[in-house]
Amino acid sequence: MRLAVDTNIVFSILIGGRRLRRLFLEMRDRVVLVVPERMVDEIMELTPKAAEYIGVEAELVKQIYDNLVKPHIKTVKIEELPDGIIGEAVDLASRIDPDDWPFIALAMYLGIPLWTGDKGVLKLAVGTGFRYFRAVDARGVEMLLDGIGWDKVKNYLVDRYGVGL
Repeated sequence: MRLAVDTNIVFSILIGGRRLRRLFLEMRDRVVLVVPERMVDEIMELTPKAAEYIGVEAELVKQIYDNLVKPHIKTVKIEELPDGIIGEAVDLASRIDPDDWPFIALAMYLGIPLWTGDKGVLKLAVGTGFRYFRAVDARGVEMLLDGIGWDKVKNYLVDRYGVGL
């Protein structure tokens, strides 16, 4: 399985968010996380902040990324996506947070779910009937990994995030 993933999910895995790190460790041999290439630079810029947050040296956080996370990530040059996809993603993201467009574009282009904890992105996906892209939270990822079909995952997401944008 492939999942597009946003910066906050990777950051949470790095700082040891229990649920997300456990989920990542359980799934890492079954799932490839796909990210915009520029996200790697963003994560490296956040390394000192992550180190401070968990009380370790920045080099240790970099080693965690290099050894634990990076082998399970595939990067995509987001600028090489078709202009139509980028334009549509920029338009969609402008409804919530313009900085989210690369992740939305990646999910749209590859036709894979976007794993995010961002309620705005989740509500946008639900609010548009998943017509443009699919977004899932950690529970949705768990359901997919457990073999639960998309229709049931979609119903869960609609129940959880279906009220207003």
